[in-house]
Amino acid sequence: MPKKIIVLMLLIVFILTAVGCNKQENAEYVAKINDQVITKTEFEKRVNQAAAMNNFNLDDPQFAAYKQMFELQILDRMIDEVLLENEARNVRELKVNKEDIDSELSSIKGQFNSEEEFRNYFKEQLKMDEEEIKKVIENQLLVQALYEDVTKDITSTDTNIEQYYKEHKEEFYQEEQIKARHILVKTEEEAKEIIRQITEENKDMADLAALKSIEPAAKTTKGDLGYFGRGMMVKPFEEAAFALKVGEITKTPVQTSFGWHVIRVEDRLEAKQRTFDEVKAELEERFIFEEKSEAFAKFLDDLKSKAKIENKLQAQIEAEKEKVKKEEKEENNAK
Repeated sequence: MPKKIIVLMLLIVFILTAVGCNKQENAEYVAKINDQVITKTEFEKRVNQAAAMNNFNLDDPQFAAYKQMFELQILDRMIDEVLLENEARNVRELKVNKEDIDSELSSIKGQFNSEEEFRNYFKEQLKMDEEEIKKVIENQLLVQALYEDVTKDITSTDTNIEQYYKEHKEEFYQEEQIKARHILVKTEEEAKEIIRQITEENKDMADLAALKSIEPAAKTTKGDLGYFGRGMMVKPFEEAAFALKVGEITKTPVQTSFGWHVIRVEDRLEAKQRTFDEVKAELEERFIFEEKSEAFAKFLDDLKSKAKIENKLQAQIEAEKEKVKKEEKEENNAK
């Protein structure tokens, strides 16, 4: 799961090819934004990468009805990216530090068991090498810098958050939650040995998680799952975890479809109605974020309205619709 989340973030936020710098006037293109083009080659690469990430088979006849809209969504995203990158890089002259790129790359690598696994995953699944990933990261950080620059004046919310709380109290009823740490291994024997080391040899569970857990994120999280409620974990894991007292560890390994787990509950929050004072900061942050997001969306719409955009795929779809309408009209007149 962590790998899919990372790849989704890479794909959904910014480009996989350097479309923003492309001015190949003679190349076959699918879209033109002012004097910049998105070539057919770039577009097809992006479509194939997005399909691979989502496990879509573009050649499957069952996918045919959705394929055109899928491609149009990808192209619309790429057009947005050209506009945003140009604004950030060329108009506002925003910069990204190499150190920040390297830090983000290290964070992504930390989600994998080894650097080889990291390279193989991106190479086989998305046909991306490390330099391409760095380019994606750079563009992500560039857009983040643009977002912060555009929304820097939004520091408070116009929403009456106390009134919102009073009208949506049920939203802030907190179900029972526990905070747990776990170690995931492949076999029951490994899990039993880990339980023995923790209970008999007093070995640190966090260190063992970073060393032995096969969960990709364990190297950085040390098995810490944070707080979670019922219904958020697979059933066997949930039942075992919620049956434990704070500080207690599972006496026997817990099997799920992922493997064998050693679980320890580290804190428990009883069900309760959260007060306004408890959620005030959270609500302020939520509504400020929403207002920033709306402002940035409007900013992007303004960029689009001022740009000269040629979208060949959109034009093709509209032409096909007009053709169908014309044929239907002629058919009805013939009757």
